[in-house]
Amino acid sequence: MNTTTYPTIGWGKETFLPLTLTESTCEFNWAMQPGGAVPEHYHEASDEIFEILEGELTFIVAGQPILKKAGETFTVTRMTPHSLHNRSQQPVHCRVSFTPAADQSKFFQVLIFLKGEGIEDMGALFKAMYIFDQLGYREFSTVKGGMKALMGLMMGCFKLFAPLAGWSKLVKKYVQNEVKPKLHFNSGEMI
Repeated sequence: MNTTTYPTIGWGKETFLPLTLTESTCEFNWAMQPGGAVPEHYHEASDEIFEILEGELTFIVAGQPILKKAGETFTVTRMTPHSLHNRSQQPVHCRVSFTPAADQSKFFQVLIFLKGEGIEDMGALFKAMYIFDQLGYREFSTVKGGMKALMGLMMGCFKLFAPLAGWSKLVKKYVQNEVKPKLHFNSGEMI
């Protein structure tokens, strides 16, 4: 049983409260405010399962809107392009899980580390993307079309800008504080 308590993180109209973050499980409570949307994307290695707790959420899959309400569950299978929209006047609350967890848990762990450093909102999202890329973690959510080109351009800019802005120090601090202590020990030596 997971006894770790994680902080709420978020940006824009979305908030996330991680519940379980392990190599095999990534589960969190997620809320989106009215008018919020997540652009079309897909997950290469994971199915994404949404349990609607409150409100209603519109999924767009294969160009077709699918409305799910409180008490309903919806599974988006891996490699399925989808977008999410809160078209209602009320917030939507969901329990979301990825199975199997690719590197989603690691992404949330980076965001939690950044929050501990006082970095939140969109700044944290961009810095987390940079750290994720620098550590070679697997991309777990892939955007499509023009958004993919924009994200590629942004990552290129991050790689140029980040060292000048001190982001490389965040990578080093994350590795020292979060990654190295979690490495396994064998006969008293780090492996």
